[in-house]
Amino acid sequence: MTEMVFGSVPVRAGEPILPRWWRTIDRWALGAVIALFGLGLLLGLAASVPLAEKNGLDPFYYVTRQSIFGLMAIGAMTVTSMLSPDMVRRLGVLGFLAAFVALLFLPLLGTDFGKGAVRWYSLGFASFQPSEFLKPGYVVLTAWLMAAAQEINGPPGRLYSFVLTLVIVLFLALQPDFGQACLVLFAWGVMYFVGGAPFLLLTVVAGMVVAGGLTAY
Repeated sequence: MTEMVFGSVPVRAGEPILPRWWRTIDRWALGAVIALFGLGLLLGLAASVPLAEKNGLDPFYYVTRQSIFGLMAIGAMTVTSMLSPDMVRRLGVLGFLAAFVALLFLPLLGTDFGKGAVRWYSLGFASFQPSEFLKPGYVVLTAWLMAAAQEINGPPGRLYSFVLTLVIVLFLALQPDFGQACLVLFAWGVMYFVGGAPFLLLTVVAGMVVAGGLTAY
C-alpha cells in the first residue's frame, strides 16, 4: 500500500506518522479502493432494496450493513498501511496461523446454516468465515516465502508456498467452497508471475485449475 515498503520513497527520520503516510501512500491504489467501495454502495442502493423488502427488512438494511463493514475495512486498511514491513509480516503470519487452525476445525465445530457447506462458525449473535480472514495472511506469508527464495542461500520458498496453497485449497474444497479455492490459486499464480515464474508453468497451472473447476462442477 505504501511506497516506503518498496523503498522507492525515502523515509525521513523523526517524521510524524501521518505526514509520512500521506507522502508515501500509493494514492492511485487508495483512490481505486474508495471508488470501488462507492460503486458497490451505489449498486447496493439499486439492487438490494427490493430484496430487503422481500425479506421483511428495512429497505436500506443491506446498504447500511455494507457501509458499516466497508468503513471498518477501509479503517483497517489505513492503519495497516501505516505499519512497518516487519510488523506487517508478523501480523500477517500470526493472523494466517489463527485462521488456518480455525479452518482445520470447521468440520468439527462449524455449521452450514442449512446451505449445505460447512464454512462458518456460529457465535450466536454473529458468525464468521475463517477463509475470509485467512486470505490476507496467506498473501503476506506467500509473498514473504517467494521473496526469501530469491535471497542467497534462501529457502525454497516458491515450493513451500505452492505446497501451502495446495493444502489450503484441499481444505476449502472439502467444505465445499470451490470459489474461495480458485481465488487462492489465482492469488498464488499472480504472485508467482510477479516473482518471475515461467509463463509455461503458469499456463499449465491455469489449465489444471480449469480442469479441476469443470470436474467439480
